[in-house]
Amino acid sequence: MGQTYVQVNGVSLHDRPGYNGFNWGAGVEQVVAQDWTVAGGWYYNSERRGSTYTYGRYSVYKQDRWDIGAAVGAVTGYRRAAVVPMAFPEVCYAWVCGLYAPRVENTGANVVGMRLRIPVN
Repeated sequence: MGQTYVQVNGVSLHDRPGYNGFNWGAGVEQVVAQDWTVAGGWYYNSERRGSTYTYGRYSVYKQDRWDIGAAVGAVTGYRRAAVVPMAFPEVCYAWVCGLYAPRVENTGANVVGMRLRIPVN
């Protein structure tokens, strides 16, 4: 079995006012192949609602403590739809990961989020 991580979801910055920036929650990420992981969890989203998520992530670069990749999946808990597709680039250094989520509708916001990815085995 590959590496397992606990995700500790944290903070986000938005390019428009009125959004929640403290996105607490937790998830699990599992390595399933050399450059592939799958993840799922829950967080308190930017619209101040609970969200569940699941995604697959491909690492395009892994060197020393760096892990740069892209993820595709789905998330719940947003007003626009019961389930929303998501795709985002992510850069991790050691336990700290940052992601960028672009605005998908005119009333939304571009988001930079940070979380921890803690190895547990």
